[in-house]
Amino acid sequence: MSKLLQISQHEKPQNIRAKLPTTVILNPRAKIGGRKVVSENVEDEMGEEEYDIDLHFEIKTAPCQEEPILPPQPIPKFPLHVAWCPNTLCFVLDEDQVTHRLWITNRSKRTIYLHCCGLWNDTVRYGASWCCFPRTRIWLPPGLRAALYVRATPRDIISPFPDAVTFMQIAAAHLRDNVTGYFSIPIKAKFLKYIAPPMAEGE
Repeated sequence: MSKLLQISQHEKPQNIRAKLPTTVILNPRAKIGGRKVVSENVEDEMGEEEYDIDLHFEIKTAPCQEEPILPPQPIPKFPLHVAWCPNTLCFVLDEDQVTHRLWITNRSKRTIYLHCCGLWNDTVRYGASWCCFPRTRIWLPPGLRAALYVRATPRDIISPFPDAVTFMQIAAAHLRDNVTGYFSIPIKAKFLKYIAPPMAEGE
């Protein structure tokens, strides 16, 4: 048995060496020099690659943003419908006091109370003093109208503005103490006492 083992040990390395190739070639392909490459073939291959890329290109668009669903707005059981005439009060102020009347009509289905809250813009007060009356609440049944009066008294001094625009705010309510809504009536005033400042030389 020992002789057989010694023989097998001497035979193994010979068998392994016989199985290995005689020469090892790292790159079996023949080398190609730079001058042997045809540029036309390279351009054709690049064009085909770009064409393939364009075919598989996908444009990713942003997802469409849906409009948010707003909660339903409350609808009043008895909405206010008020009309007035004229639509705009126009004042031309010089020396005399001017008073205009405004008619307000209740087109609602319920009786309403009106109350004048005064003027918004104070620019008109530079050229005249203003008064709105009646000062108390006005009880107005459906289909009827009531009168409001606006009085303007020009001031003795020269007005710093040629004209001005303001709004008369009126509060409306179904009950005496709970205000339901507001509406405003435009007022335009023209001051004839306005004198333009003298222009400097060269202007």
